[in-house]
Amino acid sequence: RQGALEIKLPKMLQSKSFDLLKENGFVITDKNKNCLFLHNSHESMIHFVVKAMIFKILREFGRAVGTEIETRNGIADVIDIDNLIVYEVETAFNKRRLKEKLEQFKNFRDVFVINTKSLPDNLGELETFLRRNVA
Repeated sequence: RQGALEIKLPKMLQSKSFDLLKENGFVITDKNKNCLFLHNSHESMIHFVVKAMIFKILREFGRAVGTEIETRNGIADVIDIDNLIVYEVETAFNKRRLKEKLEQFKNFRDVFVINTKSLPDNLGELETFLRRNVA
């Protein structure tokens, strides 16, 4: 976990959302909250870069963020803990996968599934796109 960014929030700032997520089987602790993690060694570069950009944008907004958070049904790429929003980055996007992700995260306020094939190739344009679309 070398190079992971960890910012500890005072206990009084931990949101009800944080507790709600833990109660519903999401593995979120002070050790994995506000840290950027790889999924595994096979994670594509575009998947990691998009996830990292979303993470950074949310942290700039002062949000508590989880990446690669274990759930009862799988792993969530990025969670805006404060607002109960999931961001799923998909390199193999299709309607079946979209339906699976929406079902997996149906208890969240919003679920954004990001198709990497429809994103700009230029990093500057990608950042602009994500800044416009990350809540």
